[in-house]
Amino acid sequence: MRLEIKNIQLFILFACCLIISACTKMDAYKDFGAGKEVLYTGRPDSVIAFSGNSRVKISWLRASDPKVVKTRIFWNNRKDSVEVPLPAVAAKRLNTIVNLTEGNYNFELFNYDASGNRSVVSRCAGSSYGDVFQRSLFGRTLDNFYAKQFNLPNNAALSWASSDAKSVGVEVVYKNTVGVNRRVTSSAKSSVTYLPDYDLSSPVTYRTMFLPDSAAIDTFFTAAVVKSPGVLLPGQIHLKNSGYPFKAAKTVGRWGTLADWMANDAVKNHDGPVGGLDNLNTSTENYLSYEFWGTPAIVNGKVYQTGTLAPGAYRLVVTISNINNNLEDSYLSITKGTELPDVENINSSLVKLKLTNNQMNNKDFTLSFTLTQQETITLGLVCTMKTVNESSLRIRKFMFFKD
Repeated sequence: MRLEIKNIQLFILFACCLIISACTKMDAYKDFGAGKEVLYTGRPDSVIAFSGNSRVKISWLRASDPKVVKTRIFWNNRKDSVEVPLPAVAAKRLNTIVNLTEGNYNFELFNYDASGNRSVVSRCAGSSYGDVFQRSLFGRTLDNFYAKQFNLPNNAALSWASSDAKSVGVEVVYKNTVGVNRRVTSSAKSSVTYLPDYDLSSPVTYRTMFLPDSAAIDTFFTAAVVKSPGVLLPGQIHLKNSGYPFKAAKTVGRWGTLADWMANDAVKNHDGPVGGLDNLNTSTENYLSYEFWGTPAIVNGKVYQTGTLAPGAYRLVVTISNINNNLEDSYLSITKGTELPDVENINSSLVKLKLTNNQMNNKDFTLSFTLTQQETITLGLVCTMKTVNESSLRIRKFMFFKD
């Protein structure tokens, strides 16, 4: 009996301790609130700042607390603010635009109820961009612009150099064949902008587009550039990197590989490996070249371009610079499909020309053919040099026409 009474006394003592402890905590909370109970509303959640052009977009989730009637956004060390009233039924995700001068900003968001009770703070940071950022932008470099291009389905197209890291693309405005202005855009990853039904007599206008960061809501543009297509002869179709001089994709000393031309491994018989381009140790005289001169032999070495042509009559004019010694099996070839034939099957070409010796030096040669329907066509050279050492071939330029 005494044991039971003792246990009851211990239980009562423990309960009293808990009550005293709870009262102590409550009194401390009142002391923190100057003797008043502090009520907090639900705070803004998932706050995000999106940069813009002289503005910042603030986005947040409304609190689940139904008593919330407004959100206030502070910046500039709480010297500036904007209030956003919240209707009784509001979207879960809220947005507001703050117009700001260029700079970086830290934002603090508080929710309020009708009695003025405030939530704890939610924070985010964002940037407003303007003239300083605009002046830092440079337009994407245009490599070339021709109204008719063999490599680009015979359409008008602009070919671009590599893009700036913050560029998101280019915007091009042009007039089509019925006099209507068209607007097309190409991404920063694209190297070509096509102009369907382009009016050959009119210039185009283009500008480069930029986003200052991945969270930007506004696109910045460089100043517009007006450009007319490159001048071609009557009936001429532009071939990329057609000479003279040819452009190199890569060089190792005197030798290199050609930009914009396909070349198989058999052509690359110089250190690197490279082959297909000879700069003759100068910076200006670049030729399309094959050479078997104390180097590994070349067997069915091919250099070529592929394009799509409409029905019609065509001619390829090739200017030979020089041939050294007698060539074994070297051909200019135009064929249907996407690859030149081997020399053993050269007769499958639409048209071909055998290259022989120095009697062909410094002369133009024409390969003509006719198509009755749209075709994919490949043109270029295929050469085998494995017996007659110290032989070489250099092409000065190509010109392509539709008659």
